[in-house]
Amino acid sequence: MRSTSRLAITAAGVIAVAASAFAASAVVVRFDPDKPNTKSATIWLGYLMARTVFHEKHGLPMPVSGEIIPTFEEEVDARTAASQIYRELKEKDAKLKDPYWETLLEVRGHGFMGAYVWTFLRRKQWPAMARPANLAAFEEWKRRALPNHKVQTYGWLEAGKP
Repeated sequence: MRSTSRLAITAAGVIAVAASAFAASAVVVRFDPDKPNTKSATIWLGYLMARTVFHEKHGLPMPVSGEIIPTFEEEVDARTAASQIYRELKEKDAKLKDPYWETLLEVRGHGFMGAYVWTFLRRKQWPAMARPANLAAFEEWKRRALPNHKVQTYGWLEAGKP
């Protein structure tokens, strides 16, 4: 019961803050709730909401139109938040098992979320000084733990009118 309440509070908070961010800055969420499947759609929507909240909270600049490219910190924060959502959903539903999010829980548990994001999702706009200090340790761990890993992202944020 306790984890269910915490999840509801977390989800409600994310949605409330994200709703104000959408209204204030004309953020458009591009998302297909059927991809990759309806069970993981909740997690991916949480990821997009976390990005929106981070963007608003830190007052990041908005492009006039087009995709909103996440900062390194934004991407780390959003994947960390989404992995927590997955963990909490698993506590409620023992049958929930998503290979990608299982991997991210493992990455997070080893303290490698920043290195994961840098390695698999790096954008040319990210400054070299954002490079995680534990990148070499992650590379060594990755060779053993994630030999055939494929990064996933479902949905994105855009600036402009829906």
